[in-house]
Amino acid sequence: MVSLAIWSFAALTALGSGGAEPAASSLLDSPARHVRTTDHALRALIRDGYTHSPTFAALMRHLEQSDLYVYVEDVARLPGALEGRLLVLAPAHGYRYVRIQIARRGAPNDAIATLAHELQHATEVADAPNVVDTESLIALYRRIGIDRGSNEYDTREAQETGKKVLKELAA
Repeated sequence: MVSLAIWSFAALTALGSGGAEPAASSLLDSPARHVRTTDHALRALIRDGYTHSPTFAALMRHLEQSDLYVYVEDVARLPGALEGRLLVLAPAHGYRYVRIQIARRGAPNDAIATLAHELQHATEVADAPNVVDTESLIALYRRIGIDRGSNEYDTREAQETGKKVLKELAA
């Protein structure tokens, strides 16, 4: 779920062109990696998702090729029944930032699927070069998404991504 209530949005540009795919070590361990967390348990979930789900790994590679940095954090609670959300942050030093918050409930595979859902939202934003502020982010999700009210949006792609990753992890 994309939540826009509190954070201002960073302008995102289109992904860089071509080139070799990044190695797993650069995606998971490099200090310059684009998907980051300081939480050891979340780091293990990200590694498991990357290792055991081709869809999750593709999302990570996609984001690594972008100018978007994603910070993932575990939170005790989220509003309503949300299990995860993406918050947009202000740009700094020429880079773009989003924060993904995950309220881990249930099995680790469920948390990985929720994270994949949110990483799909991050790729949607990274692929939208016309998004330069909160208003244009809202316009993007009004165009491609489902309005859940209270500045919360979702997309069918993110819903399907979460389900697909869960199936891949169970295989």
